[in-house]
Amino acid sequence: MAVRHRSARRIALAVSLVTAWVVGSTVGTTSGPTSARAMPFFQIEQAHAEHVPVLDGSEPIFVLLIGSDARPGEAVGELRADSIHVVAINPAASKMTIVGFPRDALVPIPGFGTTRINAAMVSGGPELVLETVEDLTGITMDYWALTGFRGFDAMITQVGGLTMDVPFSVVDSAAEANIPAGRQQLTGDDALAFARARHALPSGDFGRSENHGRLIIAALAQLKREFTRDPSRLLVWIGAGLRNAQSDVPLDQLMSLAFTATTVNPKRVVNIVLPGSVGMSGTTSIVSLNQTELQTISHDLESDGLLKRANIPPSPNAQLLS
Repeated sequence: MAVRHRSARRIALAVSLVTAWVVGSTVGTTSGPTSARAMPFFQIEQAHAEHVPVLDGSEPIFVLLIGSDARPGEAVGELRADSIHVVAINPAASKMTIVGFPRDALVPIPGFGTTRINAAMVSGGPELVLETVEDLTGITMDYWALTGFRGFDAMITQVGGLTMDVPFSVVDSAAEANIPAGRQQLTGDDALAFARARHALPSGDFGRSENHGRLIIAALAQLKREFTRDPSRLLVWIGAGLRNAQSDVPLDQLMSLAFTATTVNPKRVVNIVLPGSVGMSGTTSIVSLNQTELQTISHDLESDGLLKRANIPPSPNAQLLS
């Protein structure tokens, strides 16, 4: 049983390690002053000191990924949470589910009333984002990972670019994106542009959130391929990920945990965005989440980290995929 315990823990934290740098691509550019370069790029922590995750493989493991809107020189944990994803890992099946939250979703934020979910971090840091998501879903998170966009371009460069099968062309002048459809090697700039683009997508931020999941899956797939060919490539990925990192997990343990990220099957990852409708509250754009689907998805996910086919909502980019 001890071996299974270690294996489940390795899968959970290794996936959060590999995916954390992807979520940081949501906004901005990678240029900035020297003081910004000294700031931690991402942080991984256990969600609750009093909560001991069940890590023997018998229960799913949940990681909350938060991408900050912080610009160079700004505190990553004090700005808007512009990218919010729950990653549910089923260690026994080597499967994963990615659930994106629209950044403009109008939700109750504990202690601050009802407002857009991306404001939670401004009011109370990543801990308040965590509390908000847990209240919405009823799911207790095991870990959270906070990322900023700084360094994203450099990390892609350090691993030699990101191979991705782009499902549709993305042309968005606001994001400086001009990416054709098809399998290709994305540079750091290209991957960042793909992650930022929303104006060219028919569903806007819903589609952008789904594309964040696509980048996560592409990163996991590339890691798995490279590790299979040459196990030493794992050290390159770890080095790219841990530069300017902060975590309560010792470095040697993180290196060991990252090894098991190669066990996740990218073809068995389900990537969704919570459905909702777009509206206005005064002059502010908001998203009203479909509460029935939110509760159905949350309840289904909580049981084993997986979603029944009937509970998987349509892709927000379906119009571009047809």
